Amino acid sequence: MANWINQITLNDHSTEHRYMQIYRQLKELIIVGGIVHGDRLPSVRQMAAHLNLNTVTVVKAYDLLEREKLVVKRTGSGTYVNDGKRTALLTGIAEDEWDQESIQLFRQQQQSFQRTVVITPDTINFASATPSPDLFPVDDFKQALLTVLDRDQGYAFGYQDPQGYQPLREAVRQQASLAGIRSETDDILVVSGAQQGIDLVAKGLVYPGDTVLIERPSYGGAMQAFFSRSARVTDIPLESDGIHLELLEKAAKETRPQLLYVMPNFQNPTGISYTREKMEQIIMLSEKYDFMILEDDYLNELSFHHQPVTTLKSLDRYDRVIYIKSFSKMFMPGLRLGYLIVPRTATQKLLAAKQSSDISTSGLLQRALEQYLISGAWERNLDVLTGEYRKRFDLMNQLLSNQLPEGVHFQTPTGGLNFWLQMPREINGQMLYESALERNLVFAPGRLFFLRDPEDNCLRLSIAAVKLQQLTSGIRLLSGLMNLRLRLDRPMKDVLSRYQDPIL
Repeated sequence: MANWINQITLNDHSTEHRYMQIYRQLKELIIVGGIVHGDRLPSVRQMAAHLNLNTVTVVKAYDLLEREKLVVKRTGSGTYVNDGKRTALLTGIAEDEWDQESIQLFRQQQQSFQRTVVITPDTINFASATPSPDLFPVDDFKQALLTVLDRDQGYAFGYQDPQGYQPLREAVRQQASLAGIRSETDDILVVSGAQQGIDLVAKGLVYPGDTVLIERPSYGGAMQAFFSRSARVTDIPLESDGIHLELLEKAAKETRPQLLYVMPNFQNPTGISYTREKMEQIIMLSEKYDFMILEDDYLNELSFHHQPVTTLKSLDRYDRVIYIKSFSKMFMPGLRLGYLIVPRTATQKLLAAKQSSDISTSGLLQRALEQYLISGAWERNLDVLTGEYRKRFDLMNQLLSNQLPEGVHFQTPTGGLNFWLQMPREINGQMLYESALERNLVFAPGRLFFLRDPEDNCLRLSIAAVKLQQLTSGIRLLSGLMNLRLRLDRPMKDVLSRYQDPIL
């Protein structure tokens, strides 16, 4: 029997199924070259005897490896490591199901957008999801900083526990409990913003070749994080009430994903919110198909319909949801502060990823944020922000309802900062974007939010940074440009259709 079999062990205290422990350890050995092409795996009986298990458990693990084409079963001979799969796994590209050009095109689109957007004080800025600087709670946070410096002196500048400043973790635990999330301070990991949180989950839990499921459309920063781990990223379409459950289950059954990344409330970019029933179904699927869920809580505080917001984490009876929350979107983006609420099975992996990234988040800022939260300033500022954004939200909704050209559709969100517009497919979205840019109006083109086959007839409008007095003129200008593109693009489509080859 091969010597490497001694590296396959079981953790009896883990909540991960035993067949998954076997599968994941064998997969990692194949990826790193511990088991190479042509090597024969121990027979099912040998592996079961080594681990003191029944053979059914080992069969399930081997079946998963075969499904991912990591191994091949030869009748009467045994199970062997497959040819060529290690190279594919290390690059994150399976020859028969992945398109490297899609990744390259996606990255080029992200970089091109960042280069072309130049924001001036006169820009009508529908692109940025960052709050207006005039809404930042400068005075309250200044007072929190002074209080911390007077109280803690030089200790305020020392390194913190890598998991985060304990009083801050307690403060955010109490805050999360208001949303129905039960947790302990040991479940909380303070991070330098939501993006770092996503990066840590990718780094700590996603291995080369793992499948990650995301929404279609989705947040580009998350896709980049999963690409960096050489994951196979599969997008699942959204419906008006959340992710398409039948397609999600089909993908989970076929790919056995490691992770599902979702924004169930006021999703970025669409603004869609999931129903409670759909959330409960997702939780059940995560248990059935043994995957983790990364819930990105994007602005659940900004609910404009006075209905309680439900989170996946509050429904998480199987302890499979990693909950991520950022203070940047509603606070001061440059501070880069947020937190994760992590299942016990994942805590050590994410903490190790955090320590290898930046040791710990700024101790001074953590202490100041804790003081800011317990002083009541957070609630006061939240009331101010909610009132201001409600004005922008209502006006934007009214303007879009009354002024958009025929054929341009949007679904009114129940909160958040984003409106997602879908135009007739003949509109050239890139030309519309360039025309708007020439007139000092910017928005986020839809193609930025699609992994592959971008829908160029979509766009995201954000009310985060645009001034209230700019909304009317901005939507009037954008609607005029849409009408112009309809007049230009529809006739061209008709002309081209006349010259198409007949179907024989």
